[in-house]
Parts: sequence; C-alpha cells; structure tokens
Amino acid sequence: MKVLLLTREYPPNVYGGAGVHIEYLADELARLMHVEVRCFGDQDTVSGGVRVKGYPFGKGSFAHVDKRLSGALDTFETNLETLREQVDADLVHVHTWYAHLAGILTKNLYDIPLVHTVHSLEPLRPWKREQLGCGYDMSSWVERTSLQMADAVIAVSEGTKADILEHFDIDPNKIAV
Repeated sequence: MKVLLLTREYPPNVYGGAGVHIEYLADELARLMHVEVRCFGDQDTVSGGVRVKGYPFGKGSFAHVDKRLSGALDTFETNLETLREQVDADLVHVHTWYAHLAGILTKNLYDIPLVHTVHSLEPLRPWKREQLGCGYDMSSWVERTSLQMADAVIAVSEGTKADILEHFDIDPNKIAV
C-alpha cells in the first residue's frame, strides 16, 4: 500500500499542531507502507521510509491581485504544482484547507480514495472573512468540497466531529475519531 500525504506544513516548516501531527503520522505509517509527503516549502528528502518533496509557495504570480485574494490564489497555485509529478499512491490524505484542492484533483485524476483529516474548520473562524474577503470564501469552498468528496473523514476529537456534523452535510458513518 502507498499513501500520499498532502499538507502545507512539514518539518522544518511547522507552525502549528497539524504540522506536528503529520510528521508523526508519516513516521508511523512508514512502518506499514510507502509514504510520500508533498508539502509547501523546499524540502527534498528521503528518511526513515518517508519521501518528502516541497513545492514553492508565494512565488509572486498574484502580486498584482487584491491582497485578500492573493493568499488563496497562491495556495491553489502551489496545490497545482504538487501535481506536476506523477502520483503513485493507493490513497491520498489531506490536512488543512491549504492542501484540499490537490487532494480533490488527485482523487479525481487518479481514481483513488481521499481521506480528509479535520484539525479545524473554516466556519468556526468567521473573523477571517474580514481579513481575507473573498479569499475566505475560497478556503471555505475548498474545505466543504473536500469534505463532501472524501471517502473517509478523520476528526481529531469528538468535539470536532460534532462541529463537522453541525456545519456540513456529511454522512456521520464516514467520520472516524
């Protein structure tokens, strides 16, 4: 079995709990299967059975676009960059909205199952709309679409599962804690 983990954060570029989670998840999964991590950054390593490839973020392609939109567009650009290389996986697993577009595309292009781990939810951060304007609408859209398309959803807690069910029309039977 081969798994592709898609994430914004992976060491040494970790700024929150999701990045720590993914590092440990990759190490544990590598004991059982082939693991490839595609992330934002400049990593290019193979260690302990985990292949890590980073892709540049914020290349300036959208420098002349409203700042409230450029972050989401930069994110989607990096998602597309992660698909420049052939995917050789039996399963794609996404973490945080920053990697959801790549997960959706991978599922559809390679006809493999999509697993979506929920660390937090965009509907629980309404203040982001003030900061990001329509960029927040884009992050919310890609999160919702990924959850709806996922073959399985992993919630990091019972509280997170309850939040998913409150804010999204997701079959509770496909959510594991």
